[in-house]
Amino acid sequence: MASKKRTNSTTRLRYFYLNGLLHKVLRRSRAEDLLIAWDYQNGKRVAYNLTDVNKNKQHAYPISEVVKIIGKHEDTINIHMRRGNLKFPQRSYSLNGNKTPGKYFWSEDDIREMHDFFKTVHRGRPRIDGSVTPGDMPSRAELEAIMKQENILYVKNNNGEFVPVWKQPEW
Repeated sequence: MASKKRTNSTTRLRYFYLNGLLHKVLRRSRAEDLLIAWDYQNGKRVAYNLTDVNKNKQHAYPISEVVKIIGKHEDTINIHMRRGNLKFPQRSYSLNGNKTPGKYFWSEDDIREMHDFFKTVHRGRPRIDGSVTPGDMPSRAELEAIMKQENILYVKNNNGEFVPVWKQPEW
């Protein structure tokens, strides 16, 4: 008899931000309404109510997802972090006792700050008139929709350009 593999339609929450601190899920129990996580800043295990975490958490995004959301190359983001234009996000580390540095994870607030910064950075050589052309970046509303995993509807206008159209989410 063949065993069936369970497919999860939603991605499992592994890393998240709560109260501005990066956490990693260690154990989750819906029946007990309990989530045990590792707090990277304080270096200890913490327990939370699962419903409170689901209400108040912010997603933690690795660089591969930040690049897709912001629309800038990974090297561009790293250059601006080294120059001090962008702050370094919180970093995970191994939990085996060595604390070997791991990935950086950006919170939703970090991504908003990054978006605000890149709106002021000109793409390419400076213009003679001094104005800034940030390139193809999402608008603030598109950024929020991407982070909340909402659908964005685009309509083609008379000039042939696609313009986002927003509608009230139905509850």
